[in-house]
Amino acid sequence: MIDQHRRRSPRLFFCLLLLSTLLSSLPAMAEITGENPAADVAQLNLGLQGYSIGKKLTIAQKKIARAHPGQKAYAGTYKFVDQDLFVVVEKKTDSVLAMYKRVPRADKKQLKAMVAALMDRFGLPTAMAHEKIVYWAYNRHGAISEEDFERAKKNKQIPGLGIIATVKLNSEIAITPDKGKGKEKNKTSKSTVVKQPATGTVYFIVTSDPLVKAFLSHK
Repeated sequence: MIDQHRRRSPRLFFCLLLLSTLLSSLPAMAEITGENPAADVAQLNLGLQGYSIGKKLTIAQKKIARAHPGQKAYAGTYKFVDQDLFVVVEKKTDSVLAMYKRVPRADKKQLKAMVAALMDRFGLPTAMAHEKIVYWAYNRHGAISEEDFERAKKNKQIPGLGIIATVKLNSEIAITPDKGKGKEKNKTSKSTVVKQPATGTVYFIVTSDPLVKAFLSHK
């Protein structure tokens, strides 16, 4: 998905990484006020399979990157795959900018397994939307709780949360259990049932908007 749009603009290349598909009710990222965004993000140890955004690759990880390169990486970056996890790295510093996993035609069982794995790694999510998006948000102090997020949202103080990194899962099929076989659309005429699709694309992304912005500003 990233490769298909990479030539249009840096913003479109990073459209997934910047979470542009989030609903308007979810927060925009906060700017990092420090001089080293990578250090602010790296101290969160946010990632999977030994990779953390903001941190440099180890020697062993560089060997994996050389052995399993991804195609058509954006200028100034390289991309590789470790098992089924894609990692996007800044060439100049060998620092991880983002990581993602995409499963096309995933079924309910695969979706539930992915959600469970992410919750096991990142804990309870910060927010959920439309039964198809799960969102974890972090500031420099760590994970932002659902309660703090909802309070800030209610008081229109989301920028004050200082969000610097996120984990987002997006699914084409509902994450919550199905309630019956469908929903009636028209009770006065012939009954029409809207059924949830049995399979769909599921992906998650771990990234930092300030970190990506810092990379783009120094290209």
